[in-house]
Amino acid sequence: MARQLFIEHGFHATGIALIAKLSGVAVQQLYRDFPSKEDIIAAIVAEDCDRFANLATLDSALANDDRDALRTWLDSATCQKDDDTDRLFLEIAAEASRNERVHAIFSDVRRMMSDNISRAFAGLAGSKTVQDEHRLLSEAFMIVTVGSACTRALHDTDTHVAGTKLISCLIDGMPR
Repeated sequence: MARQLFIEHGFHATGIALIAKLSGVAVQQLYRDFPSKEDIIAAIVAEDCDRFANLATLDSALANDDRDALRTWLDSATCQKDDDTDRLFLEIAAEASRNERVHAIFSDVRRMMSDNISRAFAGLAGSKTVQDEHRLLSEAFMIVTVGSACTRALHDTDTHVAGTKLISCLIDGMPR
């Protein structure tokens, strides 16, 4: 329920009392489970990361040196069209620019994703060790990912073909 309220009304216009009321729980219970709205955001972000990161698939692809599976994992990490998640991402990003706690949550997620994307690029390069080149490719990849999410949310544009093309350029330009 909190996810939908944040998407529809924004972070500031969504209060704990409204979340509790529409979730059918007492405000005190919600505060016991989530001492602040930032804690609710942290739980939502963690859930989304688990769903989108799909680390079991990445780990399997790396263990099996499966380049096709690594490409598929990278493609799925950037090109998933999910209107609600895109809008929530923008809402959280905006809040991260003015709220230190949300900024820390956002930064932790970014670091985790960067580390895993770097691992994928290392695997594509045939390396077991992440190097600076892989981190640079990860940064470029995340720029594409954020740009895709913004374009989808703001312009209702399908970015899958362009995102896949950019990812292919990054991957195909890597030495093996």
